[in-house]
Amino acid sequence: MSFSARYLFAVLLTILSLPTSLWAQSAPKTPRGSISGRVTIKEKGVPGVVVALRKVEPGLANERALIPRVTTDQDGFYRLSNVAPGTYEVSPSAPAFVPVNARDARDAIDRRGKSVVVGEDENVENINFALARGGVITGKVTDADGRPVIQQQVFIFLAADFEQRRGEQLSPQLFAVGGAPTDDRGIYRVFGLMPGRYKVAAGRGETTYSGGISSGRSSYTQVFHPDATDQNKATVVEVGEGTEATNIDITLGRAMQTFTVAGRVVDREKNLPVPNVRLAFRRQFNSQTIEFANTTAVSNEKGDFFKEGLVPGKYGVFVFPSDSSGGMLGEPLTFDLIDQDVNGITVKLVQGASLSGVVVVEPENPAALTRLSELVVHAAVGGNSSGATRIGLPTAPVGANGSFSLTGLPGGYANVLLGSKTGRPSPKGFTLARVERDGAVLSRGIPLKDGEQVTGLRVVVNYGTAVLRGTVEVTNGTLPSGARMYVNLLKPGDPVPNLRPTLVDARGHFIIEGIPAGAYEAYLSLNNVPQGRFRQVKRDVTVQDGETTDITFTLDLSPPQKP
Repeated sequence: MSFSARYLFAVLLTILSLPTSLWAQSAPKTPRGSISGRVTIKEKGVPGVVVALRKVEPGLANERALIPRVTTDQDGFYRLSNVAPGTYEVSPSAPAFVPVNARDARDAIDRRGKSVVVGEDENVENINFALARGGVITGKVTDADGRPVIQQQVFIFLAADFEQRRGEQLSPQLFAVGGAPTDDRGIYRVFGLMPGRYKVAAGRGETTYSGGISSGRSSYTQVFHPDATDQNKATVVEVGEGTEATNIDITLGRAMQTFTVAGRVVDREKNLPVPNVRLAFRRQFNSQTIEFANTTAVSNEKGDFFKEGLVPGKYGVFVFPSDSSGGMLGEPLTFDLIDQDVNGITVKLVQGASLSGVVVVEPENPAALTRLSELVVHAAVGGNSSGATRIGLPTAPVGANGSFSLTGLPGGYANVLLGSKTGRPSPKGFTLARVERDGAVLSRGIPLKDGEQVTGLRVVVNYGTAVLRGTVEVTNGTLPSGARMYVNLLKPGDPVPNLRPTLVDARGHFIIEGIPAGAYEAYLSLNNVPQGRFRQVKRDVTVQDGETTDITFTLDLSPPQKP
C-alpha cells in the first residue's frame, strides 16, 4: 500500500470514529411530528380524499406549492409525517361534501379545516372529518331576448341573511356563500351546499357584493330567481343533503350601457403632466356599499389616461403609490357617469407628507440586528381632513442599519406598524414597543400636516425567542357550535397587545413563539358566542428567551348567576 493510500485510509478511519454528537451538530434535525385521522361519510371511511396541511402563519397563505398533501387510504385514514412544531390548519379537499356539524353554509366554510397545534416530535391523532354529500343548485341564465348569457357569475345567498336585514335603513353588503359562472349554454351548477334555504341571483346589486366592475364584459342589473329585481320578492330555494334543485333559472334584463372616462394627471404645483401614474376607479352605491373596477388606467407620457367599460354611477379616483408618482397623492376627485362619456377630468397630484428615522432593537441583540433588513415599516393614517387619496398602506423597507423613509402620506395622525417582506405582520420574534420623537413617546400617533416632512423618529422594537405553550380545560359545559378560542399576550400597563392573538385548536392546545422575555398578562377570549355567555380568563406569566413555558387556562361555562 502506498503512503498516500495509507494516509487516505487513516483519514477516513478518523472521520468515521468521530462522536455522533458532532454529526448531530452539523446536520439539521428532521421533524418527527405527525398528524393523523380519518375522513368518513356516514361513519364509513372515504378513500382517495386529499388532505392538506397549511401552517397558520401570516405571509404563507399563498405559498400553495409548499403545502404538504396526502391521500386517504382505502379505509379513509391519512397521516401527515415530518411535521415541525407549530400551529397548522388541516383540511380535506372534498368540494362536493360538507361538514356534518356545521350550522349553515357560512359556518361550513369555516369548518372545512381544523386548527391543530403540534409540539416537538408530537404525534397528534384523531383529527377526523365527518362529511355529508352537499346539495346542488343548477339552472340557466338568459337575457331579455331569451339568449344564454355566457360567463355570467351566479351568486348563492343565505335567505336568512336577507330576513335578518329587513327594516334596516343602511344595511351592510351581503356576501354570497357560493356561486359559479355560466358555461357556453348559459348553464350554471353550484354544488357542495349545506342543507338550507337560499336565494339565487345574477348581476350587480346595491346591497350585495358582486365582484369588481369588469371591463370588456356585459354588466346587468341584479335579478333574483326567477325574475325579481327586489330581493324580498325572490323565490326561496330549498336544498337538502345530497339533493339537486333544478331549473333555478334567471331572466336578466338588457345589458347595462357602459361608458368611458378620459382626462389628465398633472402636478398641481408645477401644472405639468405626470406620466406612468396608475389610477383606480371606485363606484359608490351608498355610504356602506362600494365597488372597484377590476382594471386600472395608467397615464401616458403626456399625462393623459382613459378608462372604458364603466357602468353608470358616482365614481371616485384614487392614485396607486409608485416611483413615478414620487410620493405624491391625488386630490379628492369624483365624477358622475349618467348617460354619456366623461372627458376632460383632471387628477391633481400634491406632495404627500413623509416619515423617516431608524428602527432600533432594545435591548441590543446581535441576532436581531442581523435580521433588521427583513422588516418593513407601514403607516396607517387617520383623521385625514384634506381628503388626499391613495391606495394601500404606505410601506418602506428597513435598511441593514435600521433606517427607513415613508413617503406619500396624507395629513392626519400616523401610526407606525411593523411588517415583513413576505407579509404584513412582522417576522417571528419582533414586536413593536414604542415610537419616539425627540425623546418623547408618541402613544397616540404621529401628528402630520399636509406635505410635512417628519424626521428623527425612533421606532423601538423588542426581539425574543421565548415560547409559551398551553392548554385550555373547559368545565361545566361545552363550547357553542362555531365558537373559537384565542389567547392574547399583553404587557402590564400597555393599552393594546403587541403580539398577534393565537388560535386555540380543537383539542384546546395553543403555542406562541418568538416572544420577548418578560412578564405578561395572558388572556383567553372567545368569539362567535352570544354576548354575556363567557367571562374572559386571565393568567399572569413570565417567559425567558430560549425557553418554553407551559400554562393552563380553565374556562368555566357555568351560567352566569343572576344578581
